[in-house]
Amino acid sequence: MTRQEFCDSAQELLGDIEKGSISVELVEGDILQGKVTYRTSNGWSIIVLSDGDDWDYVSSIVPPSKERFELWPEEEKDDSAELRALRSYHPPADQLTKTWGFLT
Repeated sequence: MTRQEFCDSAQELLGDIEKGSISVELVEGDILQGKVTYRTSNGWSIIVLSDGDDWDYVSSIVPPSKERFELWPEEEKDDSAELRALRSYHPPADQLTKTWGFLT
């Protein structure tokens, strides 16, 4: 999987979660205390950083293949609009509680 394929697939995944065709389950962490790991019904992992029950940002997204794609590249030249869109993703307000388990 190329980085572009990863970005496209991850954006599609987030859209499918919003549509309700893919579900997420909290598998590790506490929404009140920082890093929270979710597993999707199709095998992806999504790690979100929360700030006292506020969705802060997406820390990482890992496809079922377990390939690692850095959402926060060390070099600015390796960054892209697609990566920025993934790490700044926020679900619609009505799904924060219903889908992701946040209290707000």
